[in-house]
This record gives sequence, structure tokens and C-alpha cells, in this order.
Amino acid sequence: MLATLRSLFKHRRLVRNFVMRDLRARYVGSTMGFFWSVIFPIVNLFVFMFVFRLLLNTRFGADMGPKQTAIFMLAGILVWSAFAETLSRATNCLVENANLVQKVVFPSEILPVNLALSSVVNMLIGLPIVLIGNWVVKETDAVLAHSNLLAWSMICIPLLLLLQVTFTVGLGYLLAAFNALWRDTYHLVGVGVQVWMFCTPIFYPKEFVLNAKVPKTDFQEDGFYTFGWLLEVNPMHWLIESWRRVLLKGQWPEWQLLLRFGAVAVVVFAVGSTFFNRQKRTFPDLL
Repeated sequence: MLATLRSLFKHRRLVRNFVMRDLRARYVGSTMGFFWSVIFPIVNLFVFMFVFRLLLNTRFGADMGPKQTAIFMLAGILVWSAFAETLSRATNCLVENANLVQKVVFPSEILPVNLALSSVVNMLIGLPIVLIGNWVVKETDAVLAHSNLLAWSMICIPLLLLLQVTFTVGLGYLLAAFNALWRDTYHLVGVGVQVWMFCTPIFYPKEFVLNAKVPKTDFQEDGFYTFGWLLEVNPMHWLIESWRRVLLKGQWPEWQLLLRFGAVAVVVFAVGSTFFNRQKRTFPDLL
């Protein structure tokens, strides 16, 4: 892990150049440019609002209306989109940049970092929409009534970004190395991200998971199967919950969740970067 951090610091200018190149390449020739970073989450929001709010009548609070529900969903969608996009692209980054990786002098460890930072920049473009929308509707909902456009809790945003990037890059290192060894990894990640998304309270409140139960069918057993453990083992739930408290409620994050996520992020980064570095010598031959 330390070797990776030293390499990233040494090549920080190259990382910055790659991030800028990626951001420019996203919307090259596009009339609306970076505004698409706002449009995509909003389009997803309307789709999931139709399914979860209008059809299934999902609410994040007893008195919360469609506008407040939309803001809560949008905050989760922005964070999840940045995370999911990075995982998908980082998994295949070595294959897509095989011509660079096969050059001995090229530091391949910058590729997942470049993609994570690029996705976070796009996420930050959409955050003002969440903040302004939350400020506009706050007076009509008890959950949002005490929030401000700019609260002291906003100083936690750099910490949340740092932990999010650390966790995402660590997973990116693992998946990129696995994909170089076994190309089916890329397809499995697509399925896994989709399942992970619906196991995370983005479009529904966490109480749905906590209160869900299924009767045990075995005649020798009584009681119900519960699913609260899904939240206890889901780091993205901890992260999105922290983002929502900071952005929407003007509250400090739950430090227990944040510390838990921070510990997992550091461990994942350490494991991912170590595995990536150990396999790095084999990448030119595998690609």
C-alpha cells in the first residue's frame, strides 16, 4: 500500500493530466458538455421515482411528499452513480489501456485512481442541484425543516470524498487485476453492481430492510428470516447514509458508521493495492 501511495504521489501530475483528459473526452463534441453530468442522474431519478414513489408509494418519512422523496433519491443516485461508474470502468481499465500498460515505464496504478477522481468530479457537479433543491423544499417537510443550504456539517464533505475514493480505488485495483487474469470478471461486476444497488437503500428507506421478514418454511423451525444484516455488511449504505445526513439534514454523520466505513476503506485499499502490485509484472504478458 505504501509503495502505491508513493507512486501516486510521484506521478501526481500524470494523474491530474489523465483526469483532465478523461473529463474532456467524456463529452467531446457535445453541445451541452458537462451539463450531461446533471442530466443523467435526473433522468434516472424520474425513472426510479415513477417505480418506487408513484407505483410503490415509497417514502423516506411519514410526512414526506414527492419532492422531498426526490431529493433523498437524487442524493443517493449521485453517490452511487460515481461509485458504480468507477467500478465498471476500473475493472476493464488495464485491457482498454493495454498499449500503455505494456510499456515498462508506465505506472499502471494511476488508471483506477484517474477514473475514480473523474467520476467524483462529475458527482460534485450534481451536488449543488441536491443542495438547492433541498433548500427550496425544506420548509414543507419536518425531516428537512432544520436544514440549511450551507451547514457546519458541510466541512465533512472532503472527508467523505476521501473515504469514498479510497474505498472505490481499492475495489478498482482488485477488480482490474482479476480482470487481467480472468476476463469474465468484467461481466460479473456488471451483474454484481446491479444486485448491490438494489440491496442498498437508495430508492427506499432503510426501514424497509429492517422491517422485512419472511416466514421460515422448515416445519422444525419457528420464526422469520430477517434482512437487517444486509445493512450491517453494506459499506455503501454507511456512505450514502452519511452523505444524506450531511447534505440533506444539516447534521453530522453518524460517527460509528463513518469510522466503520473508514476502516473498511483503508483495508480494501491496502488489500487491493497489494494484490495489484504483486500481479503488476504479469500484466504486459496477460494483455
